[in-house]
Order: sequence, then C-alpha cells, then structure tokens
Amino acid sequence: MNYKHTLISIVMAATVLVSLFAVVSSAASVSGQTMAGTGPAASSTGSGATVPTGYSGYLDFFAVDTSGTLWHTPMNGNNAWDSLGGVCTASPAAIAWGSSSSFRLDVFVRGSDGAVWQRYLTTAGWSAWHSLGGKLATDTGPAVSSASTGRLIIFAEGTDGALWYKAWSGTSWSGWHSLGGKLTSSPGAVSTSVFVRGTDGAVWTKNTTSTGTSWSTWHSLGGQVAPNTGPGASISGWVVVQGTDNQFWQRGGGSSSWESLGVAPPEALSASSPGVVSVPANMHTSVSFSSTSGNVWYGIHDVTGLISQWTSAGSPP
Repeated sequence: MNYKHTLISIVMAATVLVSLFAVVSSAASVSGQTMAGTGPAASSTGSGATVPTGYSGYLDFFAVDTSGTLWHTPMNGNNAWDSLGGVCTASPAAIAWGSSSSFRLDVFVRGSDGAVWQRYLTTAGWSAWHSLGGKLATDTGPAVSSASTGRLIIFAEGTDGALWYKAWSGTSWSGWHSLGGKLTSSPGAVSTSVFVRGTDGAVWTKNTTSTGTSWSTWHSLGGQVAPNTGPGASISGWVVVQGTDNQFWQRGGGSSSWESLGVAPPEALSASSPGVVSVPANMHTSVSFSSTSGNVWYGIHDVTGLISQWTSAGSPP
C-alpha cells in the first residue's frame, strides 16, 4: 500500500441548505431494487434494549434504492421496507447502541454534495438529516465503529484517496483528520480497527486506542478483494470480503489465512461491499449483500463459523 500523509483540507460547509439533502418521509420508492454499486448496511443491538416500533433490534438492514432514497427493513420475515428519505449516492453505514433501558441507532450516508450526512433514531423517533461535512471520493460510502461506550468514529475515503476520520466524543464531533494510505474502495470498521482495499487489491488495516488518540501503522492482511468493493468487519476483527472470484471470503480475528464464508450466495454479487455486523444475542456474525438483480440477502454464522443458508430480505418497494 502506498502511504500518503500530506494533509489536505476537507471541505466543510459553513451553511447547510436543507434542499441539498431533502428528507423524503412520505414519498414511496417505485424502483423495486437497490441502487447499482451500493450494498446494504446492518445493525444489531444487545438483548433487552427498548427498541422503537418497527425495529427488530436483533438485526435491521438499510439499503439505497435507484432514486437515492434510504430504506430500512427489520429481520422479521415479512420483508416490509420503510423510507428514511435522503439523497444517498453510495452504500450507507449504520450502528446501534443498546442497553436495557435505552436505544440509539445512527445511519450515515454520502449525500449528493459528497459530504457525510447523519440521521439517528431514539425511542423518541428520528432526528432530521444533518451534515457532518467532509468530501468523499465518488461512489464510496462511510464506515462507522464504536471505539468505546458512547464514542463513534466515522471513516471515509477522501477525494485524495487517503483514509479520513471524524470522531464523536460523546458530546461533540471532532474535525476531519487524515490517516494517510491509498484506498480503492469504501472502508469497513469495527471497534478500534479500520479495514480498506489497497492499491494491490489486498486488505490493509490500521488500529487505534479506545480513545482514538493514537494510531498504528498500516498492516496488510493479504487476500484479493474484487474491484469496486471493500471489506466488512465485525467483532474481534472478523473481516469479510468479496473475492476476485465473486464469492465471499473471511478471515477471523487472529487468523493468518483466508477461508470460504460457506455456501455460495444464491444470486450473483453486485460490485459493492458486504454489510457485516456482530449479533450480540448469539455472538455470531451476520453478512448481507446486494445482488445484481437488486435484492438484499443475508446469512448468519452457524456454530461452525460458516454461513450455511441465505435468506432474502427483498428490496425497497
């Protein structure tokens, strides 16, 4: 991987015009499929959390339709999708924080202005969309992780090809900062680790402390990731990628080798990153993807650490 540490400014909008990222709360999608080149995001929270009506908490999926609208569906078997509005131009990212008495879910997308936009859900309902600034590379979306309780880090490929991040301290957002490197797709992140596809097609990773105050050097995990796709990651650094053979491959935390994810997907994979999330209820990993037909599919690791069955979540209506 080429290392690039020259800092550049990421454009921050001084004034946010709502019209740049209009929230469409009632208009229905007529696409019937996900936007080409975008994959789903998934979220899962701890058991016992107070979850708003319409959300499973166990496993929820988010996808972008061909008009750029963001949609959500819970894993409950009925494949019902609801619109979250927005004007999205790449794959979304989502993260849920749960406890026995509270629930919060944050979604992040690349807007039509190239900036990161955020909307969050609590038991009181959804916030409005608002901009977090930045300028993402075309056709790339953000990644998000929680380095410690109440702290979030957003990662994105900047227009210079480097990895950039912005951190939430629990009370406020930092500015954007460069971590260097040279990315060729959207990043993936979990906990204190971020994963990217380098110029050599391999997965590269960088780690931070729980407070995000210092970072390791870049380290290669090898593998060969399909062009225009990036890695997804879940608890303990479990990484999933779409290989150049258009099948899923995984590397567990601490493992030195890549292995097949399990049974082959039922439809051809689109050129997009998988949605990967740890499911606290059973400590397994869920992997979701968009197919070339525009459908969203998901599978969950079984006791052998493989996916033996894929289930359709349908597509935005």
